[in-house]
Amino acid sequence: MQTALRLLVFPVMLVAALAATALALGSGAEGSVAVLLIYVGMMPVVAGLERVIPHRAEWNQRRGDLLADALYMPTTWGVGALLSPLFAAVAVAVAGALSRTTGSEPWPSEWPLAAQVALACGVAEFFDYWGHRVLHRIPWLWRFHSIHHSAKRVYWLNATRTHPGELLVRGLFGGVPLAVLGVGEPVFAYWMVLGRVAGLFQHANIDFALGPFSWLFSIGDLHRWHHSRDRTEADRNYGNSFIFWDTAFGTRYLPSDREPPAEVGIANLDAFPTHFLDQLGAPFRFAAIERASQKTP
Repeated sequence: MQTALRLLVFPVMLVAALAATALALGSGAEGSVAVLLIYVGMMPVVAGLERVIPHRAEWNQRRGDLLADALYMPTTWGVGALLSPLFAAVAVAVAGALSRTTGSEPWPSEWPLAAQVALACGVAEFFDYWGHRVLHRIPWLWRFHSIHHSAKRVYWLNATRTHPGELLVRGLFGGVPLAVLGVGEPVFAYWMVLGRVAGLFQHANIDFALGPFSWLFSIGDLHRWHHSRDRTEADRNYGNSFIFWDTAFGTRYLPSDREPPAEVGIANLDAFPTHFLDQLGAPFRFAAIERASQKTP
């Protein structure tokens, strides 16, 4: 029973989410509303599965992080909503320049819907892959992204543990290219649902087997390696939802001889703050946190 559950839990949830999207769009619902309802509806299911088949039982125990992680979700959504007019303005400006240059609409809207969704996933993921990689490679940007990596466990709720400064970078790299290309609402909706399902399972403390999906989605063990305290392991698997660009650029990391580490976080940064407001200020006092960590026994 448990073996079957491990194999089926992700594909069943994925198919259910896509079917719900098709049903909602077919009934005339707005894509954004459909995505939100499906995403919110999946949360308690994923949270419940963490208790039924946990990857690591100890990750279900609070580590003084629950309140902070709970506050990140509305903050991330709210900041995203505030930034959306900026992203829209950038998209319109770039799309206008592109249209004047090419003289035509760049998006292949005549393609079958499934092909358009696949293309949208590939295009958006390409830009977000590099946006994520830049956050790891440029020190002052890493200070913002370090909030996400400071988590001492990986579970569904800290998927949204993201500093507002990072949201600006990831937003420009992620969704804007699709808006620039003129992607239609149904394609956007399916792309977003795929991303939301992947996002929940990316951090879910669920013992599930990926099988061939490990070459498609950047979730489960792939992302647990990304949270390793060892930066040579953490600086891999940059895919936001999918792993294929990591495969293409040589950053996919999934060793077969051992499991992902039980201890996650950032090595030599044990003084990193755990409270929400302190974390928001952490990028601006990063040197002080590093000094305090050196004094921590």
